[in-house]
This record gives sequence, structure tokens and C-alpha cells, in this order.
Amino acid sequence: MYNIYGLKWCIFCLRAINFMQEKGLEFHYYPMDDSPIRLTSLKDIYKHKTVPIITENIDGNERLIGGYDDFVKHIRQQEDKESN
Repeated sequence: MYNIYGLKWCIFCLRAINFMQEKGLEFHYYPMDDSPIRLTSLKDIYKHKTVPIITENIDGNERLIGGYDDFVKHIRQQEDKESN
């Protein structure tokens, strides 16, 4: 399960949502437009300055994947492992 923390106007947030939908991945999208303090807190926690902030839930723990480009790279690496 993945989480996307983003902003409604952010093109990379929209791309992340579309990419996950195309891949059939399970995710939750959390728009942070009305939660700037929470977004700032997430940026501090994950040491990630931009949106989207994409995390993966593993056994109840959230692990930072990164932004859109990081996420695409992460998924492609997983696909490569599965095909070998």
C-alpha cells in the first residue's frame, strides 16, 4: 500500500496518481492543500522538500519512496526483479 501526500494543483502529484492507477497499485491520496502545517511536518519528517511525498506502508510502518521520479524508478526496479 502506498500513500501520496500532495497538492491538487501539482502536476507530479497527478502523474503519480495516474501511474499508480495504470499499474493497478493500491494507494491512498492525501491532499494537503488545506493542511499546510501537516505538509511542512511531513517534509521535515521525511527530509523531502517537494510534493508529492510518496511512502510505502510495510507492516504498519511508512517508508519514504520519494517524489514522482523516485517512485517510477522504484516500481521499475521491482518489475525488473519480478521478471528475472
